[in-house]
Amino acid sequence: MIRVLLILIFLFIPQYSVIAKSLEFAIVADTHIIPSNNLNEFTESEKNLIFAVESINRNNSIEFTVFLGDCIDKSNLNSLYSFMNIVQNLNKPYYIVVGNHDAYSGGGIAKEDFAKIVHEYNCCQDKKDTSFYFKAGKDAYGLILDGSSWVVPSAHGRYLPEQLKEAEKLFKYKKNDMIMIFQHFPIVAPKDNYSHSTLGAELYLSLLEKYRNIILIASGHYHYEKIITDKNGIYHISAPAFGTRKSKSG
Repeated sequence: MIRVLLILIFLFIPQYSVIAKSLEFAIVADTHIIPSNNLNEFTESEKNLIFAVESINRNNSIEFTVFLGDCIDKSNLNSLYSFMNIVQNLNKPYYIVVGNHDAYSGGGIAKEDFAKIVHEYNCCQDKKDTSFYFKAGKDAYGLILDGSSWVVPSAHGRYLPEQLKEAEKLFKYKKNDMIMIFQHFPIVAPKDNYSHSTLGAELYLSLLEKYRNIILIASGHYHYEKIITDKNGIYHISAPAFGTRKSKSG
């Protein structure tokens, strides 16, 4: 079976009916790092992230980690450097999704600068694009999709048609491999919250109906834990903000 590890929260997913694989990885959502002004002290959010990194490093069976966005609370260099200086201590590959708090050109870190800085710390991360795919294991690929705004922060995510066309190339090319998608904004909301809804989710969902090698979509944003299985057997995993746990299965 596929076992997905959230820090302090274990989710067990039954064997996928078409592609039987075994893979273990960690997902961490919405750490909202606030950096310390004192070099000799850590803030509570920094301490939580240090604990997460140490916990992942102790588990030798985890193959990679994905941070599901809103890694930092405010889009500025001090916050990003604080986050990266902690997560670079992971002893296995890791990937970072952009959330609405992380990068935008209107008063924050521009996305191209965000990608460049993250790549300088982490060679696994694409240095130019905030949407990309990676080899996740034998016959398995992970797809990072950035649904955040480029200009100003917005709680409404949106996956553009051109992004979905690029994603479909991966779905087609790797039709015999299992695909796991990691993003900040869910396309199946774990609970009603219009202010956090994802625009144009219908187009994304209709694309997924064409393919049977997509097994899960992991998202953050709602600070809420829930697993929803859609009619195509895809698991939509909503991860809680790190350090919180409000959950409901369904």
